[in-house]
Amino acid sequence: MVMYCGDTMNAVIYARYSSDKQTEQSIEGQLRYCYDYAKRCGYTVVGEYIDRAITGTSDQRPQFQKMIADSAKKQFQFVIVWKLDRFSRSRYDSAIYKSKLKKNGVRVVSATEGIGEGDESIILEAVLEAMAETYSRQLSQNVRRGMKESALKGNSTGGTIPLGYKLVDKRLAVDECTAPIVQYIFQEYANGTPKADIARYLNENGYRTSTGGKFTVNSFTSILSNQKYIGCYTYNGEVEIKDGCPAIIDKELFNQCKQRTARNRRSPASKKAIVDYVLNGKLFCGYCKSPMIGDSATSATGTRYYYYSCAGRKNRKTGCKKKRENKDFIEWYVVEQTVLYVLDKRRIEMIAERVVDAYNKSFSDDSIKDLKRQIRSIDKELDKLANALIDSQSEKLTVRINEKALQLEIRRDNLQTEIAKQQMDCEREAIQKDDVVKWLKSFCNGDLFDQEFRQRIIDTFINAVYLYDDKLLIFYNIRNGEQVCIIEDSNELESALPAMESSDLNGNGSPLHSNSERINTFGVVYYL
Repeated sequence: MVMYCGDTMNAVIYARYSSDKQTEQSIEGQLRYCYDYAKRCGYTVVGEYIDRAITGTSDQRPQFQKMIADSAKKQFQFVIVWKLDRFSRSRYDSAIYKSKLKKNGVRVVSATEGIGEGDESIILEAVLEAMAETYSRQLSQNVRRGMKESALKGNSTGGTIPLGYKLVDKRLAVDECTAPIVQYIFQEYANGTPKADIARYLNENGYRTSTGGKFTVNSFTSILSNQKYIGCYTYNGEVEIKDGCPAIIDKELFNQCKQRTARNRRSPASKKAIVDYVLNGKLFCGYCKSPMIGDSATSATGTRYYYYSCAGRKNRKTGCKKKRENKDFIEWYVVEQTVLYVLDKRRIEMIAERVVDAYNKSFSDDSIKDLKRQIRSIDKELDKLANALIDSQSEKLTVRINEKALQLEIRRDNLQTEIAKQQMDCEREAIQKDDVVKWLKSFCNGDLFDQEFRQRIIDTFINAVYLYDDKLLIFYNIRNGEQVCIIEDSNELESALPAMESSDLNGNGSPLHSNSERINTFGVVYYL
């Protein structure tokens, strides 16, 4: 989920080229487009991740994996790519890694494609993501069940062993070397010693945490609340076994520290409110095409109001006069119109068919044939290098030939891995139309005022939204899927309704919606 709190939105750039026939100029070109895009959108680029001569069909890319890991640090909100295939050429991998980024509040955006060019590929990724999450959830449930059984027996369930303990026959036992450190921490804290002083003493005397690091003030939070130190073995809030492990301190000392913690607990400091702007990156000014970005203002009474404002007008770069719009209403309205547009019975059937087609094309024989063709090309290059190596009389040239051959071998191995992967995907149970229909219908009963539901709808179905003062132009992740939503005074709606056009008619020549159906409770008219 993309967050905004009035500060500049941060982004990183991911660039990649897959062939030795491509060069650094390819990377430079990608970076130039991505930096231009970031400037237009008002994003601050805080980092670059670049993989060279590595295929996008593999997820074994060092900088790519580093970027995924770094997303957990919450230091950037967008990953900008030149084109989406730079992120991944594997549909399944793309879905999985975009899901990981999304959980860390990060969204992938393309600098050169996607605006108004939606198709069902994004919806397919959402379906694959849902399938992966279901599998992961089932696997997690099975793992948790086994771990719970272990916990009931008082056995360790993995993870970091608490300071002061060691494992003996899968059970916690007192570590005579480190248990005194725990006793010192509890005793000093109960006596009123500041945490900073406790940490300083331990570090100066060479003591370390259970993970081998130096003590900080935050090191004591989990220690002072860990009931294992009084012999109560707990697991995941579900299992609690008294005398399930040996105690290191007595209950009286533990409770003294608990009471001091409660006394010292202060209300969180007043901070700038963090607000979800779920349309960030997808909402644009209809007049100057600049991004509409999160904004806020405080009234004379101290009430905080939230808006979407045209970046061009806000930064005074375009001379645009687009007025700012109420955040909550715009998000609600876009989602409401999308639900009406996408979850129409006829359209659900059509979308499901296209998603299945997109899935089948992703794992077609043509794709595997192309990978095999690339391997044959590499084999020919390796043969040429072998002949050149035989004829080489120069040590430097021999080194260069061997380096080139090694690069080609790595590419060849990656391609063979991808072929095996795609063959497994082809053998996997195919996505069925009925399953996609069922998944699409799961959106029908969502709460339009629930922020998480809004995020799901926007991530899955919205490609881009252009906002004018009196209407919205919405592009969907459906081929040729777009609609205009006209905002009118509710008292003038009936007289303002435009004449029906051919695009408003179904196959029988009758209206898709009657006038009354075209008017929602906020006095907005929409037409397809």
